[in-house]
Amino acid sequence: MHRGDGVGIVGGGLLGLTVAYRLAKAGVPVSLYERSRTLGGLAAATELDGIDVDRFYHVVLPTDEHVRDLAGELGLGDRFRFRRTGAGFYHDGRLSSMSTPRELLAFKGLRARDRVRLGAFALRCQLKQDYDDLEQRSLEEWLRASAGDALWERLWSPLLDSKFDGRFGDLPATYLWARSRRMSGTRDKSAHEVLGTIDGGYQLLVDALEAAIRRHGGEVHTGTPVRYVWSNAGRAMGVVLDDGMRPHDWVLTTQLRPHMNGLLAGDLAASLAPDRCRYLGVVCLVLRMRRSVSPYYLLNITDRRVPLTTVVETTHVVDPERVGGTLLYLPKYVDPGSPELERSSGDIARDYFGHLQTIFPQVSPHDVLARQVARARVAEPVHVLGGTPRVPSLFPAPGLATASSAHVYPELVNGQAVIGLAERVAAGLLERLSPTLAIAEAA
Repeated sequence: MHRGDGVGIVGGGLLGLTVAYRLAKAGVPVSLYERSRTLGGLAAATELDGIDVDRFYHVVLPTDEHVRDLAGELGLGDRFRFRRTGAGFYHDGRLSSMSTPRELLAFKGLRARDRVRLGAFALRCQLKQDYDDLEQRSLEEWLRASAGDALWERLWSPLLDSKFDGRFGDLPATYLWARSRRMSGTRDKSAHEVLGTIDGGYQLLVDALEAAIRRHGGEVHTGTPVRYVWSNAGRAMGVVLDDGMRPHDWVLTTQLRPHMNGLLAGDLAASLAPDRCRYLGVVCLVLRMRRSVSPYYLLNITDRRVPLTTVVETTHVVDPERVGGTLLYLPKYVDPGSPELERSSGDIARDYFGHLQTIFPQVSPHDVLARQVARARVAEPVHVLGGTPRVPSLFPAPGLATASSAHVYPELVNGQAVIGLAERVAAGLLERLSPTLAIAEAA
């Protein structure tokens, strides 16, 4: 057994918890420090009128092997719920189903030849295995060249506007390629999309990880902010808490760079490459309703008279009985400096519900059982053109590991990608710790 100070992990989200579990299971002393009183970060649950629901919406694909394997290892392999779902568009003031390739070809919002070009483009993305030629190519230029100006103007531009708060001219072509590739494995034999969830939400996985860490001798400290990473001669030596210093052989930070301000100083801060990402925040109205509102799991919004990013009815996969009704998420992705993040919850709830009624006029305030507004000023990294190195070093200085969702590229940020990153970080730490472990075991 290793008798040193092991690894200190800053951050109790899905990434930090998975790394802590892997290390503890391998016999490495590990201490995880989380500022909040609860674990899970953006994957955590929230209480909505006495019922636990996901704070933000999440989905599991049938192809998400990292998620399913980890859950199975923790005894949750039977807690997945997969359902055939639908996707739609709100385009030019009307709803259109886009749940199958056949419906795509019948989409009235586009000319027939543009519908064919859209289908051909999606197929090319799925068949394309590498992305080297896309990294320094503008997404707009690539889409105009590959699918035509009409599709850009009518479809892609308003969709990107809704996702990136009007700022999408700096996106590389890899963004849409990765999205198309991820969704390509979700269709069943009838070409319908199949999506799923962990019955109980990601919080179930978070709780199982915490229990497993403790079971293997690891420590989990909630309500414990790390003030800064202590260093000496350019090497991370441990963390400084409100009650003093805790020495560690290695320190792993899991924060995005805007949240790391003040955490690293001196030589450690200088060891980090410049931050090449910009970031998105999110404001999301969560509604529990008496009845289903949308026929689709996800509704894309190309009619920008509705300034929401999407409407997600998660109870197309989540068991409605578990959450006591229909669960709707109405998110708006925004720049971290957007005044939307400062508005009152009452104003946001009123305005976002009004946008929902624009799309679904039959919805009444009497249908609302409970509501909540969730926000995150920094929720998602955006990799931009010209940003090199695209992915920062995982081990930038002696004794220091840094890993966050900014290391997820070209994949999109989701549970599958984050757990896959955690597995790589844990393997790297175990490799670097192996000489110490061998000496300790020999002693």
